[in-house]
Amino acid sequence: MPPADALDHHARTLLHDALDRHGWTLLHDALDAPRLTRLRAAFDDPTNSGTEHVRLTEHTPHLAEWHALAAHPLALAAATHVLGPEFHLQTVHGRNPRPGHGQQGLHVDWRPRAQNEPFQVLTALWLLDDFTAENGATRLVPGTHRLPHPVPRDYAQPHAHHPDERIITAPAGAVLLINGHLWHSGRQNNSKGPRRAAQMALLRGPSPP
Repeated sequence: MPPADALDHHARTLLHDALDRHGWTLLHDALDAPRLTRLRAAFDDPTNSGTEHVRLTEHTPHLAEWHALAAHPLALAAATHVLGPEFHLQTVHGRNPRPGHGQQGLHVDWRPRAQNEPFQVLTALWLLDDFTAENGATRLVPGTHRLPHPVPRDYAQPHAHHPDERIITAPAGAVLLINGHLWHSGRQNNSKGPRRAAQMALLRGPSPP
């Protein structure tokens, strides 16, 4: 898939098809090197560095860069397709599971959806480091966004494995766009380095007052 500034009709069609069929898509070169450097600066705060979740405050370096992710052409194209023309940013924060941490059970980012209910959330994971099998790259189960029931308890346990799960590895600068109803989770960071990401949720409907 080409970068954001080359999102022509063909690329947009591929994006929509992947989200419809599989519930996710991975796009390389969404963020260039200077932007990665600016976003990574939030993790250098000694009160945040090395923690599981990095909160954004008015003192976060390059804070505007974080909020600008919601207006990225790839995020807008995916959110408009999954959520409809009206949606808003619910949350954006940093995530950096420490070595030995980060394992989650399969989950969704919204309550169970009725068969004909529209999708309510799009999740974007902006990769600020390479995501590898060793450092706990995200896993997901393609197609599960269409299932009208919650993740079965057996698969919701952190160390359970689904036979159809995929581990999504990619270089820094990529973005993983996920229909938030898709079964997915982080994995344990078994490396000695960071696995930094900007995690963002966009919700259907207008912003609350």
